[in-house]
Amino acid sequence: MTHSPIIRHVAALATLIAIGLSASGHARAGAAEVVYQPIVENGETEFEYRGGWRSYDGGREEHASIFEFGRGMNDHWFTEIELEQSFENGGPNRLESLGWENIFALTERGKYWLDVGIFAAYEHTFDPHHPDKITVGPMFMKDIGPVTANANLLFQREVGRGASHQTDLGYAWQVRWHGREALEFGLQGLGDWGALGHLGRDASQIAGPALFGEHRFGSSHFKWNIGVLAGLDRNAPNLTVRTQFELEMH
Repeated sequence: MTHSPIIRHVAALATLIAIGLSASGHARAGAAEVVYQPIVENGETEFEYRGGWRSYDGGREEHASIFEFGRGMNDHWFTEIELEQSFENGGPNRLESLGWENIFALTERGKYWLDVGIFAAYEHTFDPHHPDKITVGPMFMKDIGPVTANANLLFQREVGRGASHQTDLGYAWQVRWHGREALEFGLQGLGDWGALGHLGRDASQIAGPALFGEHRFGSSHFKWNIGVLAGLDRNAPNLTVRTQFELEMH
């Protein structure tokens, strides 16, 4: 008996999530976190900068910067290396982590009712008192008229010395209205539901408006987006401002 491509894709999705959950934290979204999309272009080289600032009650502030270099290895796999640095309340800027991120596109863009992919990452933390992390989960994308909607579900576990034995669940979503490519409007949301088995106990959620833009010159493509997100519960920062700039070259 033969199976359709979409059934094979769903089976692969379930398998990869199971692998991620069996790996051996708390999955608080960082100030410079992003909404991932199940889109891969073979041969594309990408340079990316992500920045974030957020403030909490009592005047505490956090800043984060992420620098990434990535490459589309084939039509279904995009891989990149990222370096994160951060500081708090005007303190010293420090290297936070070195990460390896991968996007696996399981469906061809627009071929099925829903575009599906897998995000998988390993993060090495430079602080010897904090364990490394594995993150894995599905990405979904859907075009509805002039709107493109994205959603990520991200399962995270710590690995190595001092790692916890819990799996945390985070999420990210985005809605973008298409009009003029140079300036478009949308909404973004990021959050954490806490540990599986105790979902909601330590939830932290932010959401707010975002601006998007794209500019093409020759074989290169420059993209940017800026979001201003407000805290939706007591665990979330009061305000988060996040930026993302990408230069894609073919």
